[in-house]
Amino acid sequence: MKIKKDYILFLLLFAIIVFTIYFLANSSKSSVPIVADDVRPTYLSEQIPLLEDLEIIINNPKFQEMKYIQSFFNPVVVERRGRVNPFMPFVSEEKEE
Repeated sequence: MKIKKDYILFLLLFAIIVFTIYFLANSSKSSVPIVADDVRPTYLSEQIPLLEDLEIIINNPKFQEMKYIQSFFNPVVVERRGRVNPFMPFVSEEKEE
């Protein structure tokens, strides 16, 4: 009989701890604002213009007067330096004749 009382007491204590953790976790979630939508730039939420609208913009004389000044992206130059990758499988180079 003592074992059953200890077992029921242990179960009750365990249930109280689980419910307390559950309610604390839920209350902290509701107080934190969701910022997932704030991270996205605003231009991603706008609709893509129709092709007819883009043709009007491209055919505009002011758009055609624009001059190319410089590249938007800097070119990436790849150099061979450093040691060979030891995990790359062995590749034999064949000489062209």
